[in-house]
Amino acid sequence: MYHYFLKRRLRFVLRKLNAHDYEFIASEFHLNAEHWFAGSHAMSGKRVTHARIVDWYRRLRVVFPGIKFRLHKVFVSGSPWNSKACIEWTDEVYDNTGRPLPNEGVFVISIKWGRVTEFHVYCDTAKIEDNLGILAAQGVSEASAAPIVG
Repeated sequence: MYHYFLKRRLRFVLRKLNAHDYEFIASEFHLNAEHWFAGSHAMSGKRVTHARIVDWYRRLRVVFPGIKFRLHKVFVSGSPWNSKACIEWTDEVYDNTGRPLPNEGVFVISIKWGRVTEFHVYCDTAKIEDNLGILAAQGVSEASAAPIVG
């Protein structure tokens, strides 16, 4: 029964992500959470403070203002004090000319007592690096900024 409610909650949170309610998303993280994104680019790196996680979502808003995630599969396991979730997704995002810049990946999430303690993003890093390069060439300076870490 717990897994049913956790999946339902995760789908709700992803709807908030698609609504670009990043303040809500940041509130789901434990104060000592780890937020990590694969690769070497403006969105990559590891954040271990709530302030840096908030900064990362602010950057997401600037770099990919209309991003939407389509969920394909949601897997959960564990107990309320030590849950794991894995979410397969594709995204829908466009450059400044309206050209699609799709990507796909997986969110791997650790949850303890309803708070996210680890959030790892795995996607096609070559695609995101290309997409960020396109956006930077179109004048989105945050697309070529140093990763937010700390």
